Amino acid sequence: MTSERVVALPGPFKIQKVVEFEGPHHAPDFIFPDATPERFSATRAAGDPRLFDRESGKLVLSYHGILVTTERSRILIDTCMGNDKHRPRNPLWHMRSGPFVQDLAASGVKLSDIDYVFCTHLHGDHVGWNTRLVDGRWVPTFPRAKYLFARKEIEHWQATVAVDPEVNHRSWDDSVAPIFAAGQAVLVDEHHEFEPGVRLVPAPGHTPGNVMVRLEHKGQVAYVIGDTMHHPVQIERPEWSSKFCWDRTQSTQARKSLLESTADTGAWIIPAHFPTPTALRIESHAHGFKSRG
Repeated sequence: MTSERVVALPGPFKIQKVVEFEGPHHAPDFIFPDATPERFSATRAAGDPRLFDRESGKLVLSYHGILVTTERSRILIDTCMGNDKHRPRNPLWHMRSGPFVQDLAASGVKLSDIDYVFCTHLHGDHVGWNTRLVDGRWVPTFPRAKYLFARKEIEHWQATVAVDPEVNHRSWDDSVAPIFAAGQAVLVDEHHEFEPGVRLVPAPGHTPGNVMVRLEHKGQVAYVIGDTMHHPVQIERPEWSSKFCWDRTQSTQARKSLLESTADTGAWIIPAHFPTPTALRIESHAHGFKSRG
């Protein structure tokens, strides 16, 4: 099943994930340089088959978008890898032909139903379905959506791409620039409020403008956190930053702050790559933090 309810919050929010890929993908030390085989084997995650596939020696990861339906709007957070994208350095991402759009439709949502698209950051696996290939041109996938981008994140990648056009799998060219060309891009600050109860929270480190989306209704809270954490092992070892993090010190601090502020509060966190069941809550214990569904 590729589209499913993630977590139930009281009140106006319906939260679903639309999965593009889920399964064993990378060895722990490929993503986390500090996760040597000896260190990783000492974690709880290493013994959980939902999180680590012993046969292949790979972490189980998910690539999914999060669809938030409110009383006012439909918001798609992160748009995965996309189809037809030229990504020869990553076989999983390269020239995909998957059913993401059909799976979204199966959840009862047409492309024209999406009011906002928001990418927590602009890595290639978070912007892919911003666009689709139509008659040889990249056009916005969601024809009437406003695509909101954190201003700091856009400024970083504009400067980076100006120096090295090949950076980030050239995803700027096929998945971001066409949104600006179509006039559907809106730059926002890192505390932007979509509507009452839905706002951004800055979490720099993975990228300079990395942000999370905070949902709240009558004291019940959920955070859609993107890549602030990549895998549940980071709940145990928040000091393990991914090799894809722009600033490992800031990334670690963002994770620790999230864990400390949500532990024992009942708040949900919904990451971009945690495998099913994806949504979880944080509890503190004598040696740090652990999760519960």
